Amino acid sequence: MPLHVPVWVKNQKEAEKKGYDFSEGSRVMERLLQASPTVPGAYLYQLFVRKWSKLMELNPYFAKGRIAEAISKLIEILEIDPECPLTAFQLGYCFRVTGELEKSESFYRQALRMAPEAGWIYSNLGRTYRVMGDKAKAVGVFWKALELLPGDQFVLEQLVELGELFIVPKPDSSEALFVKRPDYERKMKEAVEKETDPVSLMGLGWKLLQDRLVDLASQSFQKVLENDKQNSDALLGLGTSHLEAGRYKEADQILTDYLDENPQSVTGHLNLFKVYLAENEEELAWQELQTAVLLDPNRLDVLRQLYFLFLEADRRDEGMEWIEHLIDDVPASFGPLLVKAWCLNEADQWEEAEEALKMALQRAPHNEEALLFYTAELGRREKTDELIQVILNEPEPRSLSLTINLVLAYTRTGRLAEAKKILTEFLNRKGLPLEDQQKAKALLSEIEKED
Repeated sequence: MPLHVPVWVKNQKEAEKKGYDFSEGSRVMERLLQASPTVPGAYLYQLFVRKWSKLMELNPYFAKGRIAEAISKLIEILEIDPECPLTAFQLGYCFRVTGELEKSESFYRQALRMAPEAGWIYSNLGRTYRVMGDKAKAVGVFWKALELLPGDQFVLEQLVELGELFIVPKPDSSEALFVKRPDYERKMKEAVEKETDPVSLMGLGWKLLQDRLVDLASQSFQKVLENDKQNSDALLGLGTSHLEAGRYKEADQILTDYLDENPQSVTGHLNLFKVYLAENEEELAWQELQTAVLLDPNRLDVLRQLYFLFLEADRRDEGMEWIEHLIDDVPASFGPLLVKAWCLNEADQWEEAEEALKMALQRAPHNEEALLFYTAELGRREKTDELIQVILNEPEPRSLSLTINLVLAYTRTGRLAEAKKILTEFLNRKGLPLEDQQKAKALLSEIEKED
């Protein structure tokens, strides 16, 4: 793309405020080339005019999720202009969606060679690395993206999820600070060392596990057990910490002891399943997973593990049979129906998936997991009015995730005033978690830019 997109002089102030309109820029380029074919930058303008109409033809493919079909058309555009960072970027996105991750990485890298200061390319490359499971590379490119896009909410959230940043309250304020991992870890280490109250230590331990600071979590649970060797919650926490740290022998022993005293613990059986799976004890793993499923047929993390286990063994049909049996055997359960819908949707059987989702919501009205899945799919299929109605039928107060889905639906239909009103009302709630505040404020700021 040209470094500067021409605009009509009368629109200059509006362009500077809202950003340059490439469609308008293309029209200006055509007029400019007609009037002065040798104007400086003419070669770039000619390339842009030739490829712009083709780029616009791609919009319906992206809007309808026909990503694989867009690839050949993008390659045609790249043949017109091999040095087009936008096209290389879009190919990087397409190949990520289709699961061709090495190609995705290659095209994002190609785009960065041509536009090395484009932070949004780094952030998308980071998403590819996350799908590839390469945490180190993902962290590196997200830090680069943040350097180029200071304060970008998506990039900040990715670094939080990767355990590189932590959200902490700003002293004497409702605002939040993003703290780097080494600083946060040092602060939490001091807290564990100073704390003596067992209840506070338990809370610290579970928070540290959530923050993926597993060694500090172990220390916290150990301190509880030093004074109360029979504290079953501390045993579960310590066993889980060893599991997360990859210390499977220690996790096996502690979780087994815990389950001897707490045989009805779904979490205990699920974690012991993960231990046995890591140790290639497949028969023992299967026994633990079955127990967990039968104890709570609505635990979605357990049901997903069940289905993935069948998938890895190339026994998808058998896994679906298991889910169907649960649907019939436990008529009050919604979880198996939700997993069934997820599996059917993955196999491009949306009508059957939607039927399962509606049945899940009949069994468990207002269930957030089902509603989030349902509304996200309605949005992806451009059934915006239906999506809005589903969420509006839900009682207040809505969760952040449902609020975001509703706001995005309104913005897609140009109803920005309603979107802003919903977010403003959400932010006025008392006791709103800091992380929810951050996300809602960032989204409201984006909508205000569009308005």
